[in-house]
Amino acid sequence: MGDLTTGRTPHLIAAEINTIRHQTEKILLAGAIEVGRRLREAKELLPHGEWLKWLEESVNYTDRTAQKLMRVFDAYGSQPSVSAGTAPLNAPGPEAQALPNLSYTQAFILLGVPEEERTQFIAELDLESMSTRQLEKAVQERRQAVEDRDRALEERTELQETVEDQGNQIDRLTKELDSLKIKNGELSKSQAEVTAKVGRLSVELKSQKESTSAKAITRMSNNLNAAYHRAKANQIAFLYESMVRNYRELLYEMKEFAAKEPETYEVYRNKIMDFLAKGVKERI
Repeated sequence: MGDLTTGRTPHLIAAEINTIRHQTEKILLAGAIEVGRRLREAKELLPHGEWLKWLEESVNYTDRTAQKLMRVFDAYGSQPSVSAGTAPLNAPGPEAQALPNLSYTQAFILLGVPEEERTQFIAELDLESMSTRQLEKAVQERRQAVEDRDRALEERTELQETVEDQGNQIDRLTKELDSLKIKNGELSKSQAEVTAKVGRLSVELKSQKESTSAKAITRMSNNLNAAYHRAKANQIAFLYESMVRNYRELLYEMKEFAAKEPETYEVYRNKIMDFLAKGVKERI
């Protein structure tokens, strides 16, 4: 009944709430940017080592909170469209590219996108119709896609390096193979020459052996003949010496026998003389 009186509906109220919430978040973002701007300014002015103490005593911020606010300023401080009409200390030039109206939550989620890609990423999204969870998912998917792309590029680079290495190895092995073929040809030629030389040396060795054998046989025959002649000479010398010795003994015995048996002596004397006469007549 009240709806008919005032003309207000739950749908209208929800729209008003969402509008107020969006405006509040825009104001919150603008305030965060301006706070971050002034935190950055103060940090540059403070002496070294005084930053954390100043944060705690002067503005009751932790370093983590201050870093978060300065990141928001660094990312969006030059964009007039997110400052909700609040003029920054360092107003951007006309070349600054304005971002669409962002809430504080959206702006902080979008910090997960690199600055050089953020504008294009936002342009591809319908931020006004996206919930916080949907935006977080989109940023996460974009981050995963970038990681996959970088991984693919890295793998492609590694693959290219592997292919280049394999190409270099193939070139090296090809050169080594060509070198081995040349060496093999040289070895084959050298082996043929060695084989021919071995054949010649074998023939010469055989001839030398035959020549050496003939000489050895001749030398052995000569040695045998010389030994035979020496043996015969020794035998003759032995017989001669025996004959001389026996003849002397015969003369001695004949002298002894002549005095005792003159007749018998004469008989043997004649025989000896005949024997000697025949021996002189025979040709030695």
